[in-house]
Amino acid sequence: MAALASISPHFTGAVRIDGPKGAGFILVQNGNPYAAAFEDTDNNLLLSGDEAYRHLLDRTSLNYELIAYTAEETGAAREASRETGCLVSGDGAAKPAAARARSAETSCLDQIALQPGVIAVSVFHEGFGLQSVGSADFDQVAAVAEDLLRAGTRITADMEMGNLSQMILETPGGKLIIAPYGDLSLCILAKPDANLGLIRLSIRGMQTGPA
Repeated sequence: MAALASISPHFTGAVRIDGPKGAGFILVQNGNPYAAAFEDTDNNLLLSGDEAYRHLLDRTSLNYELIAYTAEETGAAREASRETGCLVSGDGAAKPAAARARSAETSCLDQIALQPGVIAVSVFHEGFGLQSVGSADFDQVAAVAEDLLRAGTRITADMEMGNLSQMILETPGGKLIIAPYGDLSLCILAKPDANLGLIRLSIRGMQTGPA
């Protein structure tokens, strides 16, 4: 598994594994494994979840291929992994301490990313992206989104409308939702036909939880 350490921490997709003693896969989101399966042809066994992941960790060498996933494909892969019992319970206990500390926040982002029509979700602070789920380059817009959020906060205060909860930018090509999240900010990119009601409920759930 040492070769897999060179995979980008931002990689999202499948690591397809082939070898003389079997074949399988590890599913990864932002560099963190969340599902695994392996067919051990030597012993005629089909391993899944933690058992498959531990088996692959014990292998000294692997032949693998990376297949990038979009946000929709990741959502479908997670659901399929859940139904087939391939999820890794602890997201592969080998991830670094910093990644484990972010796991709760990642779970919240995943819940938003799984909503129908959502393309990508990001958490940013002071114009810099901290964590993202999905396929979108938020680095280009994080600073502008932060400025928009601050302007919206000033407007709602001046108009005595109460605290700003969300801002929505809508075009024929899609929707962009910006929302405060504690000391941080959220940015969600969605398709034109995305169900805003479900997305907004997910955002509110994240805002009312621990930031």
